[in-house]
Amino acid sequence: MKHLPAFVLVVLLIGLHSCKKDDHSTNDQFPEWLQTKITELTSVQDICSITDVTIFEYKGERFYHIYCGIWSCVYCEFFDEKGNRPNWDTNDWNDFHAKQKVIKTLPACQ
Repeated sequence: MKHLPAFVLVVLLIGLHSCKKDDHSTNDQFPEWLQTKITELTSVQDICSITDVTIFEYKGERFYHIYCGIWSCVYCEFFDEKGNRPNWDTNDWNDFHAKQKVIKTLPACQ
């Protein structure tokens, strides 16, 4: 019985550690830079209702693809976790298409 407080403390610490926020959480919140970009792209023509964001994972990083069905360019609005456009050659794009994992697709305007 005298070891019970120590046991409870260890269980509590393990529980708190497992609840630590992951930077790659899959909640429906977009990074601030992405929300700004969405607003910039959709407000001019009021196309927010037909615009989606697909979140990908590739080589341990997240990528965001903003796409509206009326746009003719498929990966023009494609960004890494920091809001930068990847500078990939054809081989990089082929590797991305072969190995990427779609995490989810969400409406751009939530």
